[in-house]
Amino acid sequence: MKVTSREFQRDFSRMREAAASGEPVYVTSGDQEFLFQRVQPQTWQGALKGKAKIVGDLYSTGLDWEASQ
Repeated sequence: MKVTSREFQRDFSRMREAAASGEPVYVTSGDQEFLFQRVQPQTWQGALKGKAKIVGDLYSTGLDWEASQ
């Protein structure tokens, strides 16, 4: 969706809904163009993708421990 900065300000709730649904909103102001889109939340699952390798048992730390009551 392409809108002017004036339209963006006047109808922000509709622009926010469009961005939340995944549609990029391009805001033009003079000869400049800006992109308004929803930021994807960062998760820990892909944080080290390709940078670390898990070796050994995933559920064991290798340390002895016992539970206390």
